[in-house]
Amino acid sequence: MKRKDRLFTIKKLILNHNIATQQELMDHLQKENIQTTQATLSRDIKELNLIKVTQLDRTTKYTFFHDAFHEKSLYYRLEKSLHNYAVSTLCVHFFVILFVSPTHPKIIASLMDELKIPAIAGTIASFDTCLIVLNTEQEAQLLCACLSDIILEQSTDDLEKKLAPLF
Repeated sequence: MKRKDRLFTIKKLILNHNIATQQELMDHLQKENIQTTQATLSRDIKELNLIKVTQLDRTTKYTFFHDAFHEKSLYYRLEKSLHNYAVSTLCVHFFVILFVSPTHPKIIASLMDELKIPAIAGTIASFDTCLIVLNTEQEAQLLCACLSDIILEQSTDDLEKKLAPLF
């Protein structure tokens, strides 16, 4: 198998499964009929900028450093990050306070900033909280509702479409 195809398969597996170890990743690759050595897999992990993160349930998994996976849209990456790391939201005037699992707010704030949503004046990330400053209270309420839907895994149909009023 070509290196490019193997890297694509690893990306797909990391996005669709909670993989905690190189051995688990190798097992998933074998199910996809891809044979590789541990040394090659280590090089692939480094090249793809995979990092291990701790989830809320204190288990670990491999994930992509926030801008390592350019094939997916920013909207997809934001939605995936919110599903994986966000806990809850709170809307206060023109602020949206997003409570996130420890060490992950910077990823979400960075993705929000990359979207360049005109309604968002800026973001601030701390250890377990992301503050999103909007221009108006109405825009803050809209964003808060959208983020809450994603966190609660309710229908998000199309995140880009839901965020359109903020542009």
